[in-house]
Amino acid sequence: MKMSRPVGSFNINFDSLRWASGKSSLGQRDPSFFSVADRFLNLADKYRFKYTIFIIGEDLNDSEVRARVREWAQAGHEIGNHSYHHLPNLGSLPIGRISDEVQRAHDAIAEVTGIEPRGFISPAWSTSVQLNQVLMQKKYLYDTSLFPSPLMWLVVLKLFITFRNDPRKWQLLSRKDWLENMWGYCRPYMVRDKRRDTSSSGQLLILPLPVSRYGRIPCWHTAAFVFPSKIYEYALKSALRAPCFYYLMHPFDLIDVAEVPSGLGHANDAERIGVPLKEKLRRMEWAMEAIVAASSEIVTLKTLAERQLVALGCP
Repeated sequence: MKMSRPVGSFNINFDSLRWASGKSSLGQRDPSFFSVADRFLNLADKYRFKYTIFIIGEDLNDSEVRARVREWAQAGHEIGNHSYHHLPNLGSLPIGRISDEVQRAHDAIAEVTGIEPRGFISPAWSTSVQLNQVLMQKKYLYDTSLFPSPLMWLVVLKLFITFRNDPRKWQLLSRKDWLENMWGYCRPYMVRDKRRDTSSSGQLLILPLPVSRYGRIPCWHTAAFVFPSKIYEYALKSALRAPCFYYLMHPFDLIDVAEVPSGLGHANDAERIGVPLKEKLRRMEWAMEAIVAASSEIVTLKTLAERQLVALGCP
């Protein structure tokens, strides 16, 4: 029997150069929101889809950035919540601190776009029961913070090495989700709040990072620069067989090394920073063409989540 094609989605964790610098301000215009973003937007126009773009709340302190994010929302792209300060150990923090990080970014995004965000992803996929509770209390529809693969341990090690001269490196090791990364569900599922809290919406859809059917090889665009090409291509083709699929990207995936200011901390050590822009564009277009061809439709993550709720029989 011929299988139906999945619904796909493209999302960007908008980890800005300002955040990469470890400073409250980059001191100049951040190319992530301008020349780099324009490359992403040109691809969206070419392949006729809308992104889900997860924004760090602190970036919205810049008036030019606010204007750009407002433009994206007005053009139909979904704006999601990526926390306020982008703390890599968010899931392990006290619940009050987690709530503050989510709420401050939520308010900033809603003020800029006029639309309250419904989706969340934690920095460095740092999740926890407490984070889920906060998102349910704030009536979020979905969360994409689960990395259901033991290779997360290698990802954290790589990030720790990359951050070796940055005091934030220790935050990467402070997690509560090591076992979830080994045994977590690979398909979308619901979590429900069992507390007697009438302010909570009571449920949250978890959309784990797509992984291959065998070996749980994670599939996101950074993998195209980390894994051998055959392993990456296998992970992508295998993950695309799932009923729903999303493809996670970052600004670094389409930045030109000439656009990265000197002395930018860990940014200069990122695994793909030195790859020529022409090659980055080639790899991105290859992936997008494969995903569009394999998908029945490309939608925002909010729409994908709403359809999954229907498929799961949830109200």
